Amino acid sequence: MAELRISSTAARRIARIAARVKRPQQRVLEDALKAGLEYEEWFLAAVAKGLADLDAGRTVSHQQVVKNLARRKAALARTLKKAA
Repeated sequence: MAELRISSTAARRIARIAARVKRPQQRVLEDALKAGLEYEEWFLAAVAKGLADLDAGRTVSHQQVVKNLARRKAALARTLKKAA
C-alpha cells in the first residue's frame, strides 16, 4: 500500500476527533477518507449527468425554475400551516 503524507494540521484534527470518539486515529482517517471519496465520486457523476442532460437539450429556463420553486414554497407553506 502507498504511504500518504498529511499536514500537521490535519494530523492534529484527526487526533482530536479520535480522542473525542474514542477510536483509533487510523480508523478516523479511513472513515474521513472514505466519506470524502464517496462525495467526490457522487459529485463527479452528478456533474457528468448534468452535462449529458445539457448536451441532450434537457434544460429548463430560469423563469421555469423560479415558477417551480414558488409553487413548491407555497405547497410547503400550506402543509406547515395545516400542521400548526
